[in-house]
Amino acid sequence: MQRYRHLSRLREIINVFARAGFSYLVSQLGLGHLVSLPWRQGKGPGSMAPAGEKLRAALEQLGPTFIKLGQVMSTRPDILPAEIVSSLRRLQDEVAPFSADLAQKQIEKELGVPGERVFAWFDREPLAAASIGQVHRARLVTGEEVVVKVRRPGIEETVEVDLDILFTLARLAKAHTAWGEIYDFVAMVEEFARTIRQEMDFAQEGRNADRLRENMAELGGVYVPRIFWEHTTTGVLVMEYVPGVKLNDLDRIRQAGLDTSRLAANLILAFLYQVLDKGFFHADPHPGNLAVLPNGVIVFMDFGMVGSLSQQRQEQFGQLILGLLRKNSRRIVRTISDMGIVPKGTDMLQLRRDVDRLRDHYYEVPFQEIHLGKAIQEILDLAFKYHIQLPSEFTYLAKALITLEGLALDLDPDLSIVRIAEPVGRKLSRSQYSSRSLRRRLQEHLEDLTEIPSLLYEIVSQTASGNLAVRLEHEGLPKVLTQVSRLVSQLSLSLVLLSFSIVMSGLVISSALGKEAGGLFFRLPVLEIGFVAATVMAIWLIISIYRSTRL
Repeated sequence: MQRYRHLSRLREIINVFARAGFSYLVSQLGLGHLVSLPWRQGKGPGSMAPAGEKLRAALEQLGPTFIKLGQVMSTRPDILPAEIVSSLRRLQDEVAPFSADLAQKQIEKELGVPGERVFAWFDREPLAAASIGQVHRARLVTGEEVVVKVRRPGIEETVEVDLDILFTLARLAKAHTAWGEIYDFVAMVEEFARTIRQEMDFAQEGRNADRLRENMAELGGVYVPRIFWEHTTTGVLVMEYVPGVKLNDLDRIRQAGLDTSRLAANLILAFLYQVLDKGFFHADPHPGNLAVLPNGVIVFMDFGMVGSLSQQRQEQFGQLILGLLRKNSRRIVRTISDMGIVPKGTDMLQLRRDVDRLRDHYYEVPFQEIHLGKAIQEILDLAFKYHIQLPSEFTYLAKALITLEGLALDLDPDLSIVRIAEPVGRKLSRSQYSSRSLRRRLQEHLEDLTEIPSLLYEIVSQTASGNLAVRLEHEGLPKVLTQVSRLVSQLSLSLVLLSFSIVMSGLVISSALGKEAGGLFFRLPVLEIGFVAATVMAIWLIISIYRSTRL
């Protein structure tokens, strides 16, 4: 039996998936021997629930790492079917809270001082509890109202064990499944590991908040709470408490006399500003992480999940928006190809036809009725159909945009996100052709050119050492070589036939002279025999040439 690290936890994970009805997948990975009877080979009273619901229940049962994994997977409709993505988006990251005494011990351990030296008051009842940590209200000894986020005890060890197992499963999936030939599961787990480790690092979350606050300082109508760094560590986050109404509490918002249409527009503008102007955005803007103050200012909270876009990705997203706005399928296909990893052999003509159908679907739709989030979702569906692996930052962006669009339309059903996005997209398009942008691109190309000498040196070194192997393959070459071989044979036969004809001509002449001399050989019917032989060979040559032209 193959040995694995953390075998007991691996066995637990495998059996949870087997009980959920995924024993066939376990067998594909070569781990069927770890499944307890009667769950092997799919036996046992399996649930009749859809696959997505069964997967969601299994992930919730397996705890924090797998709940977070499911949440990340819910951002990948380019990889997973829509039904599974929809189920994973309903994952509940709500677990029983740990005791206030344990929370205070964690705080004192992290801060290195007794709790009463930091907090004048600490609410023992948590505001919320999740798999990684829980949140309490408190008041600092200096009088500020704050919220305190405390990391769950032992969560780091649990996550690291699960990550080690996920790497094992990813390597097995890459080696033993058809999907492993298309997607790099090991790289996906590496990216997930970075994501969950950053989310467990509350100091990183604080830095994310500071960066968003700085980026949006010049944008009115948005607020990001302040971080109290003197009381913040990797395991404890102390942040300003901002009283507000959750953005999905429409009754209270209307009772406060706030303009819901203006709130919806400000929300979308703030997000597009984060994405297209700054390239750094809040990646989990669900209603629980958004509130509104009495003056109509929108408050962003919980900065564990953020997205970062390079200048190139910002430009690609802008091109995608412009392609949708202008119904330009060529631009959409080009942007998808530039942005994603298109598998070898993809039918680009059929892909463009599908994009054309998507374009035609929106062609007669009034401009103000186009839903940008829905259009982005349909593009992700195309990516799934053609196995195009998009960068994770784009899928985070797509999920955030879809979530925000739903929330904004609840606030204002007549809102046109496309109308809001159009001037932003046009501004980005103009900036791409500015002198600054052109200089940046030129510099990037020059930097690429500087790599050429080192690449050439590497090729020469490999050639000199005999380690460079070049393999050329022409798709139709074997057929061409066969035709050439036949033609060469026929040409040779023609030459032989020509030579034979010359010889026969000589014999005919000799025969005429020989008859006069009276020799025995020259009295044979040489002319008749030669004519019959030449005729047979000519007919055979004609048939061979005819057959070769039909190849």
